[in-house]
Amino acid sequence: MPSPEFASPAPPSGTLSVLAVEPFYGGSHRAFLDSVVRHSRHRWSLVTGAAVHWKWRMRSAPLSLADQSDRHVRAAGPPDVILCSDMLDLPQWLGLVRDHRLSQTPIAVYFHENQLTYPQSPDTRVDFHFGYSNILTAIRADVCLFNSAFHRDDFIAAARTLIARMPDGHDSHDLDAVGAKAEVVYPGFRPTVTGETTPEPPPGHRDHGRNDHGRNDHDGRLTIGWVSRWEYDKRPDKFASALQSIRDRGVDFRLLLLGPRPHKAPPALQQIRQEFGQQIMFDGFAESRDQYARQLSQMDVVVSTADHEFFGIAICEAVWAGAMPLLPTRQSYPELFPACALYGSDPSEPAALAARVAATADDGRARRQHAAACRDAIRSLQSPVATQVLDDCLQRLGQ
Repeated sequence: MPSPEFASPAPPSGTLSVLAVEPFYGGSHRAFLDSVVRHSRHRWSLVTGAAVHWKWRMRSAPLSLADQSDRHVRAAGPPDVILCSDMLDLPQWLGLVRDHRLSQTPIAVYFHENQLTYPQSPDTRVDFHFGYSNILTAIRADVCLFNSAFHRDDFIAAARTLIARMPDGHDSHDLDAVGAKAEVVYPGFRPTVTGETTPEPPPGHRDHGRNDHGRNDHDGRLTIGWVSRWEYDKRPDKFASALQSIRDRGVDFRLLLLGPRPHKAPPALQQIRQEFGQQIMFDGFAESRDQYARQLSQMDVVVSTADHEFFGIAICEAVWAGAMPLLPTRQSYPELFPACALYGSDPSEPAALAARVAATADDGRARRQHAAACRDAIRSLQSPVATQVLDDCLQRLGQ
């Protein structure tokens, strides 16, 4: 069910009233907004749509959320600023709201993703209409906020490519202006319970249940973690190939398989279960935040093989819990993590990942040092700090 109209407690005077318009109030979109409301100095009201059938949300949300927004303004008055997500067709929504004060309010759009560069599975036909809606939203908004610099650059480059293919109207699409009003605001991540409640250990202290070799104390084997969605764009097939190479290199390891997965297990997950079933410590979606934190704290290494990553909240959470990340040298990862966390490039990524795992398997000291360096690199990306950056952007917009 959509969360109809939600208002955060009144903050101190001098802050802004912000209306958030979110067609897809679920998953990372909901987590982001809920975190912002929790940590923001501003006063928030939310009008939202259910997190189902994303294509239908993009089509129908302008009408249903225009009605919600009009009701909110009649009851509470106009906001100082509006924040919508990339799932909203902004020009269409503005054409449907009846209260003229909404169309006069400064608007920021937050791009969690976009439909121009989101990877498609091989059997999917690309519908450029949704990507073009993203372009029109970016043109109409007063400020465009992206969850990484990589995403900002990727979107603008793809928009230029699409507009160049159009038969006419090229000059009407001012993408230079979009770039000029674009800002990077990281979504932030919520530190796991282990990271929130456990103080930094002194030098030589055995933290996160690991022994002096950097291995988990349960049996001395290296624990490899997966925290991404089990979908095509995260390339779990590459992960399965890497595990085969790691095994062939003689590395003794165990597996923690987290991350959302579809109702029917994808082929890569089925393959991993079949080939490495005896090495799997956990395979599923954590039932609670505490259970999730406990699983993260058992990881020696957390890996990604993603073809698509505009930020990487789950990776940040695992790193904060103490895991050393091994991530492809592309997407948003080089922007967030030091070189020690990065490996390889296509088409040899599974082999490159296997080589990095093997190289770190017997060097617990180096692995702990790299994990600590990566943890320090994302310290400023925690949700309270990230929300302050967003607050400042909205403050400038509302002045």
